Amino acid sequence: MMSVQRNGAFQEYLVIDSREASRIPDEMAFETAAPLACAGITVWRGILQAELKPGQWIGLVGSGGGLGHLGIQFAKARGLKVVGVDARDESIALSRETGADIVLDARLGKEEVARQAWEATGGKGVDASLTLSDAKMAAATACAITRNHGTMVQIALPPEVSIPFSEYIFRDIRVKGSFLCSQKEAEEMLQCVVDHDIKIEKNIFHGLDQVPTAVEMLRTGGYRGKGVIVIEGA
Repeated sequence: MMSVQRNGAFQEYLVIDSREASRIPDEMAFETAAPLACAGITVWRGILQAELKPGQWIGLVGSGGGLGHLGIQFAKARGLKVVGVDARDESIALSRETGADIVLDARLGKEEVARQAWEATGGKGVDASLTLSDAKMAAATACAITRNHGTMVQIALPPEVSIPFSEYIFRDIRVKGSFLCSQKEAEEMLQCVVDHDIKIEKNIFHGLDQVPTAVEMLRTGGYRGKGVIVIEGA
């Protein structure tokens, strides 16, 4: 629970339980593997939790972020069709670049986004959705674009998740929470990256003294994808 209960791993060495370690494929560079140890395993399990079959629709709210741009590519690799939803021009562009079939602008509001999503999916809505954004309306938007009796997987970690009661009661949306992969799931994800040539947007920072810069850029939306700290001399 390092990511939510105590400070993380910005250090030269870290002792971990070998049962939670995954072997990196020979074809993969460390700079590629680094963001997959967080963003990759998180969004990969969310897609697994959606329990969809090839040809079905999945919606990603927060599709152009560090998790979302990977989620789009993972979903496509598994044969799914993707509706991406995001609220920044750069994120909308990245959603398109990484293969989303439909990309919607969250700034239009929940009702309009839902209308467009249902229209794009033949009036049915997506079969499942992932909430990757901690924006106040993100979870409600994810439910709104999801078909009746469909599944919404909550991955983002806002202080509170707000969903209208009508989504639970009148439309029977099933809500799941998802955190991290098992070792086996992580290794399957890593192999998927190799087999499908998944592109990872990386922002490389050299040296621990660059950590504050990286964190501030993340806070202000200063880079696309994920940040990677390269420890000098490692």
